[in-house]
Amino acid sequence: MSSIDWYAARARFAHSLGFELQHSQQRYWRVLEEAIEPGVAWLDLGCGWQITQEWAASLERQRALASRAERFVGLDLDAGMSKHPLLDHRVFGSGENLPFAESCFDVVTANMVVEHLAEPERVFGEVRRVLRPGGRFVFHTPNKRYYMVWLASLAPEWLKSRVARLLDDRADEDIFPTYYRANTPEAVRRQLGPAGLEEEWIRVGGSGGDFAALGFFGMPEIVFLRLLETELLRRYSVTLIACLRRPG
Repeated sequence: MSSIDWYAARARFAHSLGFELQHSQQRYWRVLEEAIEPGVAWLDLGCGWQITQEWAASLERQRALASRAERFVGLDLDAGMSKHPLLDHRVFGSGENLPFAESCFDVVTANMVVEHLAEPERVFGEVRRVLRPGGRFVFHTPNKRYYMVWLASLAPEWLKSRVARLLDDRADEDIFPTYYRANTPEAVRRQLGPAGLEEEWIRVGGSGGDFAALGFFGMPEIVFLRLLETELLRRYSVTLIACLRRPG
């Protein structure tokens, strides 16, 4: 079987166990479709060169979502954002000191960025400052309680880089240091008071798994992912998507 056949086989096996094997990027995309309303001012932190991977939402769908916003701004420290085809403005900067006036965005998003924050409390506070009253901060990040993430949090950076290259086929320039300091629901909630944000919701859920490239030998992972769908073990699932709000 080719690798694409194994992806299909994994999906069929998951369905036979009573759940759908859906990547967390697809779940994040659905949240964005609800959060980005016509006419909003939208800031994407750590924007990279696309909103999400094209297998989660085609470029045409991403373009349609971006076109809803009156203003779509991307911020990153990576020059790769110059390749982003959908942004109205590209800003080189960090989340610790956002170069924007107070109360100028309706929505701030971050896709696989929070795990890289050395000082999440500063970034959350800056997000609150640039959000308008009632504005939302939506982010997607790994759950530190997931065993792979927990192990990664203990590993040295050189080892994490090698694993990322092996499992995610990422280039060296796309691998950044990770800290996992706001990567459980409880850790996120600890940021809320100091940052001046409120919780709208926080959801822990599954993903597509890490071992699809192993073919047959990666199939037992589907059973494990099914167990993580149960109420008892969901808190140990793969990723976290949160929606926070500036009061007002």
